[in-house]
Amino acid sequence: MCGIGGLIYKNPVHEKKTGEIVLKMLEGLGRRGPDSTGVALLHPKAENRLYIDVNYDKGGNGQKVIHLLTEFSTVICSTDHCNYVRALIKDVTDEGMLINAINNIDSDVSVASFGEQIEVLKFLGGAQNLETQYKISEYDGKVAIGHTRMATESKVDISHSQPLCCHNGKDLTIIHNGHITNYIKLRSKYENLGYNFITGNDSEVIAVFLVDKMKAGLDLKEAMEQSLQELDGSFSYIAITPELVGLAKEPFGMKPMVIAETEDFVAFASESQAITNGFGKNLKVIEPGSEEVMVWNL
Repeated sequence: MCGIGGLIYKNPVHEKKTGEIVLKMLEGLGRRGPDSTGVALLHPKAENRLYIDVNYDKGGNGQKVIHLLTEFSTVICSTDHCNYVRALIKDVTDEGMLINAINNIDSDVSVASFGEQIEVLKFLGGAQNLETQYKISEYDGKVAIGHTRMATESKVDISHSQPLCCHNGKDLTIIHNGHITNYIKLRSKYENLGYNFITGNDSEVIAVFLVDKMKAGLDLKEAMEQSLQELDGSFSYIAITPELVGLAKEPFGMKPMVIAETEDFVAFASESQAITNGFGKNLKVIEPGSEEVMVWNL
């Protein structure tokens, strides 16, 4: 059991900051996932800039990551958060070479996400730990999507925490509640096609699946619709790109998700109580049907 909470603002002027609302939503979902908390934030595009976030376990490897970033790019800012490096860089000549170099620093080091607009931030424990590290409540952009994790099949560390990405495609991340029961089969298939996996979390295969289908020419909604035919298990998930946010529920509809939509925003969560917690008031919600995919343009 995990928790999903997110917000899309339709208008540039907000009554409350995006991060403040999503943080309160994640606090309300804490019992669904006490092991770790994470968010994906959407930033305006700035030419030649790249958000890159890196997992590590061993002491000292965070500074090794930051030093390596200076060799491959111009570092605009970077911070070491004890098992997670957050950085904004520019002037990267070869993104693939940079990612490989980081992943080869040590066995515990792996790129968590990279993109021109999407930044992934995560930390162990509840929403307040995330706030202490990254000041999520100060973010006031268009989109913030969050996750609280209860580890059921893979270890508890930041690398296995969500959101999760695919190294073969930047600026796409997913947040998932449930289980992908044919994960092993799918992982083997995609590894044979040259995709790299950095965790043992079954959720990671969703990001790889979507990237692969979109590289083959499908748009995000089409790829998500196909995922409902090819991914087995009980699940609901969110996918985000700089242009779209999508929501998918598997054919059995076993994993909950509710949506509140007004002229100003779209909010969704695993429980209506989380939306109430975020906005400080009750809002009318609907629940997507089984085998349904919904997409919002940004």
